[in-house]
Amino acid sequence: MPVNRMRMRPWIEQQIESNAISGLSWMDRTMFSIPWKHAARHGWEMEKDASLFKQWAIHTGKHVEGQAPDPKTWKANFRCAMNSLPDIEEVKDKSVNKGHQAVRVFRMLPASPKSRGEAGSRRHLSFLLLLLLLLLSLSASERLFFFLPPAQTNDAKRSKRRRGGR
Repeated sequence: MPVNRMRMRPWIEQQIESNAISGLSWMDRTMFSIPWKHAARHGWEMEKDASLFKQWAIHTGKHVEGQAPDPKTWKANFRCAMNSLPDIEEVKDKSVNKGHQAVRVFRMLPASPKSRGEAGSRRHLSFLLLLLLLLLSLSASERLFFFLPPAQTNDAKRSKRRRGGR
């Protein structure tokens, strides 16, 4: 059964607005930075430096309080989720990869007007077009066969006769 949860873009916007995670902030109204320290570096603290990744893992159900912490997996899952978003892109030339101030900077692109319903409609339309192409490739007699009800088998005919039908 699918989990009903907030999608990543609104979730991250909510996290930025809440100021609950140290270092997660707007640079302007389209760009934001995420602290991205490497865990092997001196001074890395899980509660501070993996907080956003842990919150995402909790939100997605990948981590439950009381489980053994797994910041490496939390960060990898968060990174993959961010990379899969069509309306958020990393601004690599503004990101800082090393040191105590390591951050990744992302830009929010205009939200895509496509909804899930529209995506389903496009798939349905694609299916109908494919079906139409298939029908057009058939000869007239093949097309007729395609639309006729299935012929009754001999067993079905015998059974019908036994019940008094023709």
